[in-house]
Amino acid sequence: MLCFPAPDTEGNESVRDSKPAARLFLGFWLIYLAFLAPGIYSVDGNSMLGVAESIVTHHGFVVAAILGHPGLGGRIYSVHYPLLSVITIPLAWVALLLSPVVHLPFHYLAAVLALLWPGALTAATAGVVALLTLRLGGTWRGAWLAALAFGFGTVALAYARTFFAEPLLAFLVASSLYLTIGRTRKDIGLASLCAALAILAKPPGVMIGPILTAYLAAKRVPISQSVQPSVGTGLGFILYAGYNVLRFGNPLNFGQSYGFGLGNVFSAILGFLVSPGYGLVWYCPPVILAIFGFRAAVRKQFLEALMIVTVFVAFLSLHSLVPYWFSGWSWGPRYLVPAVPGLCALAGLVEGNLRKIFVVLILLGFLINAPTMFSFSERYDAELSERGISADSGEIVWSFRHAPFLNQWPAAIRETRDAMGVDVREIFQQRGAPSDTIESSRALRVVAVWWWVLPLAHISRWIGMIAALLMTALGGVLIFGARSDDTLPQLGG
Repeated sequence: MLCFPAPDTEGNESVRDSKPAARLFLGFWLIYLAFLAPGIYSVDGNSMLGVAESIVTHHGFVVAAILGHPGLGGRIYSVHYPLLSVITIPLAWVALLLSPVVHLPFHYLAAVLALLWPGALTAATAGVVALLTLRLGGTWRGAWLAALAFGFGTVALAYARTFFAEPLLAFLVASSLYLTIGRTRKDIGLASLCAALAILAKPPGVMIGPILTAYLAAKRVPISQSVQPSVGTGLGFILYAGYNVLRFGNPLNFGQSYGFGLGNVFSAILGFLVSPGYGLVWYCPPVILAIFGFRAAVRKQFLEALMIVTVFVAFLSLHSLVPYWFSGWSWGPRYLVPAVPGLCALAGLVEGNLRKIFVVLILLGFLINAPTMFSFSERYDAELSERGISADSGEIVWSFRHAPFLNQWPAAIRETRDAMGVDVREIFQQRGAPSDTIESSRALRVVAVWWWVLPLAHISRWIGMIAALLMTALGGVLIFGARSDDTLPQLGG
């Protein structure tokens, strides 16, 4: 039988942990805001935004033909995931109100505001990574480095500026792991809520509830509580099934075929882990030390470490069954992003010389991912496409010569150079023109930060640059000021 900690002990621990984690969240978010992208490039992101816009303007789910598939009555519906669309509704409504005031089209303004979510979610996940490291028995310095690794040293840095479902799912997965390890009634209830929302964030979230239930059962938590995460997953599935009925008339029709098969599992697993095109070791180098962190954790926290590794293996295995596992025109292993927070938390447990290596790998990860802070990663994919090399076909998976992590810096510099030679107001007037090439594209010929396009609203770029510098400086002060906290000794499980 599980013995829950006394309420006052749990409350003191929560307060003690949450204060520095909140500073980390605010620091990361300020920096992400300073480098907020000026729009959404991907069709996936525009499709999910289109649902929020449709709800605000037409009180329905219908989207533009290019953003979805035919459903009931021949109407076009997004084939993507509902939760990110739902939480974006308030921002779309604000964009609708502000659009005539700032003289910008509704969709453009809605896209910029919608991008507030990925940065906030990624920043929050960095804070949760620190808390998760502590619950695994790590020190605060290790927890701080783990948060730094996730927020700056992995592909999370790139996806904090995109409108994909992965940042939302990563937050829910990391939060559910942290809460489940807490094992209080309140924690389990909140973890179950995360499990319910995870499947609404993206269908692979269906795996989370059963994994949490298995852990709680192994910890001999009463069955009435250990099944709650699975019940949450079931409720989330029912809600998703209802959404499917509204769109396509079939509870099991998610709008797209995932095409699972065993034909390329081995090559996909290797590709996810080590390929130069999308390999985890190249785009998220700090997570390499999760292997050593796992060894440190199993001495006292075997089941907790096993749960985190199980989540990673589950995402790796599921997506390796899909022929299009590499998700062309994505930066690094996008499908594994929800499992990266747990790996970073494990890596935060390393000590001694391994911790020094951890710092080096964080810096290396930042160097690799940094060009995506001021350019669209799709710029390099577009350049390859114009040379007859298709990222969609997986041609770059095993090519070091064409590997994005080795070529994104030059591509980002070329994008910046192109931006210097054009007037952003002239580019914006071409919004009805086709964008089959880089030369005709608006997004791929700007410095991809919000303040670069301020002239569209008749505001000087210098005002935005100064604001961005202040946000970056304040964010850095908050993050690096939180690197040591005497109120947080080593916390065991």
